Amino acid sequence: MSDSNNKFDPKPIKSVLDDIIAQKPLKKGMQQIRICNAWGEIMGENIIQYTEDVRFSHNNLYVTLRSAPLKMELSYGLDSIVKRINDHLGGSFIQKIVLV
Repeated sequence: MSDSNNKFDPKPIKSVLDDIIAQKPLKKGMQQIRICNAWGEIMGENIIQYTEDVRFSHNNLYVTLRSAPLKMELSYGLDSIVKRINDHLGGSFIQKIVLV
């Protein structure tokens, strides 16, 4: 009779978590969270104060801002913001930012 403990080799917890996250539904959700969080990481604390909501859908990042002047100011540099966020994420995830 064989010992059942010999059937499984121990695995580091990081490896187990990576395997779980690699499942398609979880991977997509985690990627959306990373993309939405990148807005705050790139734009900084001052912009975050005026940001109400950040959503990602169909390669577009939808950002709801409370300040009309800030929205106008940011609208002039949306292409560079898209590039900065995609560089930060290490891929081409966002095609367009829509300020709401």
